[in-house]
Amino acid sequence: MMTTSAATTGAAKGHVQNGARLIAPAELSNAELRELWRYWLAKRPGDRLPVYGNMDPIRFPRLLPRTFVIRVGREPVSFTYTLVGEANIEAHGTNFKGRDVRDLDATWPGYGASLHEFYTLVTGKAEAMAACGTMTFLDRGFCHFEAVYLPLADEHGRVSRILGAAHYTF
Repeated sequence: MMTTSAATTGAAKGHVQNGARLIAPAELSNAELRELWRYWLAKRPGDRLPVYGNMDPIRFPRLLPRTFVIRVGREPVSFTYTLVGEANIEAHGTNFKGRDVRDLDATWPGYGASLHEFYTLVTGKAEAMAACGTMTFLDRGFCHFEAVYLPLADEHGRVSRILGAAHYTF
């Protein structure tokens, strides 16, 4: 799942492993993903992050199968999938709901660790990020993806969730 799909190594340097790369959200070619990002921008109160409860993914019914939500834990930092849309499950060949991102290393060594690093970057920067590339490491045939990652705040202004959506082309 960077859907997760943009598994990163050297995330702070801005590059993504496995034929994927970070891009600016404005560079997303998929109109629905750009629309979700603009909605996130419109929900920002000033320069603060939108609050998780103020986002309404139902406004984007065609994106729901490609949507995912990651709960951000602290001490230690963790990332757990709380929602995984059917298109994400199909693209990855498994359902990550309820699993910590690092658990993915059991299936694809290094993938979970690189996603953990990437989600740490999204959380630390507290800004929208996007990625595109291929997911050939999944051994499910060629798959190109584009994804957007939108940090959301709790009532104290801390990043508590990452709302994301991906578009896959097989």
